[in-house]
Amino acid sequence: MKKKTTIWGKLGLIRNNKFSLIKRINTLEMERDTLEDTIKDELYKTFMEKLNEPYELKRLRDENKRLRQKNKFLLSELKSHE
Repeated sequence: MKKKTTIWGKLGLIRNNKFSLIKRINTLEMERDTLEDTIKDELYKTFMEKLNEPYELKRLRDENKRLRQKNKFLLSELKSHE
């Protein structure tokens, strides 16, 4: 025999369901906030790396130029002592 649920029983089920939904929503909002913060951190790191690239390229070009000049000088010294 099926047990009849009263109006108070139905309200209890609705109330429990409502609280579980509120809890789930709060959990999802916290996870979303965590993901947003993680994405912001990663974007900031990537931005800073991209921002530093021109300086790094300039430094490498200057170093390459200096080393080529040094190499040229040393080759000329070597040829002059032959």
